Amino acid sequence: MLNETSGMSVTAEVPLTMAIDNRTGSGSRVTPLVSFAVMDMFSVVNGFALTSIISIFGIFTNTANIIVYCRMGLSESSNINFLALSVIDFFVSFITFFLKLFFSSYLRQLSTGPVTFMISNSLGPAMLVAVGGSALMTALISTERWFCVVFPLQVKTFLTARRVLYLIFADIAYMTSFLTAFYSAFGAPPDGQIERQGVYYFWFFAVPSATSFFIVVLTTIFLVVRLRKSLEWRRETSSQSEKSSDKENKLVRTIIAISTIFIICFFPNVMNLFVQIIHPPFRYLDPYLGSLTIVMFSISGVFQAVSSSINIFFYYKMSSRYRKTFSETFIFLKGKVSDKN
Repeated sequence: MLNETSGMSVTAEVPLTMAIDNRTGSGSRVTPLVSFAVMDMFSVVNGFALTSIISIFGIFTNTANIIVYCRMGLSESSNINFLALSVIDFFVSFITFFLKLFFSSYLRQLSTGPVTFMISNSLGPAMLVAVGGSALMTALISTERWFCVVFPLQVKTFLTARRVLYLIFADIAYMTSFLTAFYSAFGAPPDGQIERQGVYYFWFFAVPSATSFFIVVLTTIFLVVRLRKSLEWRRETSSQSEKSSDKENKLVRTIIAISTIFIICFFPNVMNLFVQIIHPPFRYLDPYLGSLTIVMFSISGVFQAVSSSINIFFYYKMSSRYRKTFSETFIFLKGKVSDKN
């Protein structure tokens, strides 16, 4: 999806399924910076093998998270947030796996290649919307915890569980409205009207995702700086027990860990976007830099798959209640789980 007005590609993975192949599309004799053999190797290794394996893992881990948090109940806003993030990350992993599977060079060589290519082409917008939704959800979680640190006494008044649900529904509405508008305008699979598609992706994916990224960066830095001082203040002025303080401490550390992984894994995608803004030829249809662009976004795709798959480790390590519910749910692991705080 290219914004031809600015010469900028604004997506992470979809252009891999929709851009014209430079080897046959323009007849240009420009030698690409990265050879097509190297580009194909990265597409197979990163785009298909690594990303698909990680996405399968993410399907299982997020399914486990959804089951565990449903069993834990939704009386706490943190459980609601982590459940919503797990649901969105499940869709990221699920859609990414099938997009990569159907776009693999092996399937394209079969007689069903045109069909699988059409399917992967149709899944592209859904994957980007899910990625954007995951970014918005992570920003919501980190921002909510920022409010808890800055306004520890007032936060329960203006940030109730119902209002948190409204914000989550707003995230879902964003994803639904984008897909509805996009498929209504271009159909499935989307074809042609590249300039209009670029406008859709810029405002519905690039802008929200980049904004969420910087929100998470700022709130995470703030949480890291203020965490110890805030917790000491709570112990001195609050009637909460030491056990409650430890629970709050672990919750904040969990959010910091999730946000840090998000920042690390989303950084390559944001950098690619800003490089495209600064240097417009860095796009998929450029005969010289097009293959390099595909390689760089195949790398960022691996990072994105990791980000959507590994939160279970932080939930399990930081929350004794999560560990207990997890062991009770998956009985075959019961004897191997420690319930130490």
